[in-house]
Amino acid sequence: MKHKNHPVQQSLSFDFFSMVVAALKKHLLFLIFYCPCTGLNSQTANDFGTKDRIGNGLEGNIFALSADTRRLPDFDTMSSLGTIYTKELNIPRRSWTNGFPGVTDRFEWFGIEYKATFTVKKAGRYTFTLLSDDGSKLFIDDSLVVDNDGLHGLVGKSNIFELDKSPHKIKIQYFQGPRTEIALQFFAKLDNENSEIFPGNNFALTTPPVQTGSKSLFIWILIAGLILLLFVIWYRRKRKQPAALKNGSGQQ
Repeated sequence: MKHKNHPVQQSLSFDFFSMVVAALKKHLLFLIFYCPCTGLNSQTANDFGTKDRIGNGLEGNIFALSADTRRLPDFDTMSSLGTIYTKELNIPRRSWTNGFPGVTDRFEWFGIEYKATFTVKKAGRYTFTLLSDDGSKLFIDDSLVVDNDGLHGLVGKSNIFELDKSPHKIKIQYFQGPRTEIALQFFAKLDNENSEIFPGNNFALTTPPVQTGSKSLFIWILIAGLILLLFVIWYRRKRKQPAALKNGSGQQ
């Protein structure tokens, strides 16, 4: 003899199923982007990049932050501890205490600003996603595209940006607060294509050119000009002095 399911049991089963669906929807971004790309979560010495310059990647400048930092600072007003280079940003959440070999031993309270230029193989609407612990931001052509700033655990933020085939500037900012958990993954996808770790197959990266010290050159030119101006003033005064003495002796 078959027994019908009790209405209370059916209601409990339905409620449990609804809770599972709601949880999946809430963490869908994490499941789509983070899980397939975690790999081994052991730390390496080159997680954020190396000192070896490359021509087809991101150039990152490292900055020391104070222990009261809660949001990304203005890196333009700060002095860099050193420069690193990487072809991609794919650092799943992990415990990290390595620091930056050859640059600094700092593994907490630091910031990195990555820069490069890029072109796309296919023009269109791209979805960019930043997963990070702690805060991060994405700028394209000086426009803020993804704002994932703040002192927080692993959080993902996405936004859509339309790109043509002309060269574009890209800037990714990241900061790590207190020890020791880190994460920084940067994804991109075109329309209905699969998401990939940037640059993937649709982007061609170019590392920023080596700085020639144009600011220092300008300062030296300014100093040289000032010295030349002082010499001219001194020389003219020196020429006037004999004439003044001669006129004075003639009047006597």
